[in-house]
Amino acid sequence: LHNEILVEGSFSSLRKRDTCGTSGVRCDGANPCCSKWGYCGSSDQYCGDGCVAAASAEAACKTSPPPPPPPPVSGLNSCLSSVSGKVIYPNDADYSKLIVDENKWIQYYPVALVYAANVADVQTAVKCAKASKINVAPRSGGHSFESYSIGGKNGSLVIDLKELNQIKIDKSSNTAIIGAGNKLGTIYYVLSQAGYFIPAGTCPGVGISGLALGGGYGFSSRKYGLTVDSVLSMDMVDATGSLITANSGQNSELFFALRGAGGGSYGVVTYFTFKINQTPSQITSFQYKWPTSSVYTLIPALESYARSGTNDVTFNCVWSNTGLSVQGNFIGLQSDLPAALDSFLSSAPGYTIEKIIQHSFWESVVYFGYQSESFTKDPTLLPYNFKSKSFYVAEPGLSSAGIKAMGDFLAAPACKTYAILAIYGGVIKSVSSDAMAFIHRDPLFSIELLTYWDDGDSNAKACVSNINTFSDDWQDRYASPFNYQNYIDRDLKNWQNKYYGSSYPKLVKVKDEYDPDKLFNFPQAIGN
Repeated sequence: LHNEILVEGSFSSLRKRDTCGTSGVRCDGANPCCSKWGYCGSSDQYCGDGCVAAASAEAACKTSPPPPPPPPVSGLNSCLSSVSGKVIYPNDADYSKLIVDENKWIQYYPVALVYAANVADVQTAVKCAKASKINVAPRSGGHSFESYSIGGKNGSLVIDLKELNQIKIDKSSNTAIIGAGNKLGTIYYVLSQAGYFIPAGTCPGVGISGLALGGGYGFSSRKYGLTVDSVLSMDMVDATGSLITANSGQNSELFFALRGAGGGSYGVVTYFTFKINQTPSQITSFQYKWPTSSVYTLIPALESYARSGTNDVTFNCVWSNTGLSVQGNFIGLQSDLPAALDSFLSSAPGYTIEKIIQHSFWESVVYFGYQSESFTKDPTLLPYNFKSKSFYVAEPGLSSAGIKAMGDFLAAPACKTYAILAIYGGVIKSVSSDAMAFIHRDPLFSIELLTYWDDGDSNAKACVSNINTFSDDWQDRYASPFNYQNYIDRDLKNWQNKYYGSSYPKLVKVKDEYDPDKLFNFPQAIGN
């Protein structure tokens, strides 16, 4: 499970957990335990005081106390007293659970979490943070790979947007106003019931705000573009607490910046206006598998399809030491799929068909979400421990040496690791690279390289070090010089250029205009 595409079966072991004392938090691993300080095993996951009662004395348990909560900020509590939504402080019972986002490996401690009930609450919270000189961290779905949605450091004020979940469809203009707190599964369901959709990812629990502000790839992107390409307008609370609108006609430079670099750097986006598309009458979903040894024919076939395959097909390839799996959607009938995929499959023989199914658009969402329909409609966060890296491969394609180097790394037994290769091209490429802050229009495909582990795994730090070292060298040798900002990576060197290219100075200029005091600040915020 990761930010945009969910991989079947990758994390089934994480669902087998034992409860940590009375805290409600569950510890993973072969020997789950709670230390006397309230930690799960030897991990950095703090369970709270409730697990002290069930603490074991096993040597594997972490024995140092948790870091002290951020000290109270003078005047903050009284300033936030007018907020109509819930406000959570470090001494509240639910605090330790509510600060856990998708990546449990990285934990920060905000001074408070404001669950904004409306836009006015967002404005109040921003003004209070500004008065107290505290950085603000907006949170939509909580899927920031580096936990920037809880600040990326201790002591920020988190503004959680989950209650800004309205969806208003205008059929006369083929647009929808979507609250920034909505998750993809809910959006897909509500829109599809009216006969519409937006292009986005397959993971139902991802929040729309972070996804759209950083790109947004899914199994309709070659036909309909990235999520960010469908954004027509945004309402945003700026660093003064004012509500402003950014689109092509007003605050146009901000609109440029928000579309690709807007994740937490400029303000709190509260509502999006999206162009919406009518759902196709039928979707054909497919899954094929190859042995790992076929990678030297499969990747060139994938690259060729990215160049000239029909835009009605979008797919990715999951590559691990157990094999290769290609899955995606064809916008059309099952009877037409063989012709649509012929150029690809004929260039990559030796496959087996895992699944081909024709169904409705909504059924395809549930199918590739790998969860129940009820969960997909109303998803919740599924935290785990991981480190992710991203790459782009551009023309002339990935060399055989690059394929071998990646394959050798994936075959290493020390850490559970896989790569996802997602084809680009089609409509994605038709947008100019300088049209918005999202510049990555020409790659043949992207790669997400992800390593993950259970709580308490003694190899965790080594896994992170290994993937960082490998990735730096591999990108320099074989990949393009750019990376995908939605797979944010604190350890990426020269991230300013690798995420934003020559647009970065323009983005800094916009930052200086709308947030000169850097109220919205985290380690990889624009201007850092």
